[in-house]
Amino acid sequence: MESVLVMCNSGPFGTNSTYESIRLGSGFMGLGEDINCKILFYGDAVLSVKKNLNSGKIGMDSFEEGLEMADLSELPIIVIEEDLITRGMTTRDLFEFEDCPIQVIKENQLGEIMTQFDAVFQM
Repeated sequence: MESVLVMCNSGPFGTNSTYESIRLGSGFMGLGEDINCKILFYGDAVLSVKKNLNSGKIGMDSFEEGLEMADLSELPIIVIEEDLITRGMTTRDLFEFEDCPIQVIKENQLGEIMTQFDAVFQM
């Protein structure tokens, strides 16, 4: 297997799917440069990459540790533009990664993106 897409549509709170998506993707990235791995956040999962997300307001731990893990492993993250818009967000609202900026795609590009990978995991 040379390429993996990890897809997640769960929001950052109430489940650990978003965090586990990043852990899985970071694990693949740790295997070396021979594996192309990306994460696609869609639906409520786009909220996971919102900068200044204040999880303390609802009594939850910060999600920033997960985002730091993605940044350190240079894990490419893709989000669907229409899902950002539906949640009142723009690209200016996204967490800023040092080495690997978040890629924003249109929903109609999803099928094309998925066919570029040997394996697709849904979290």
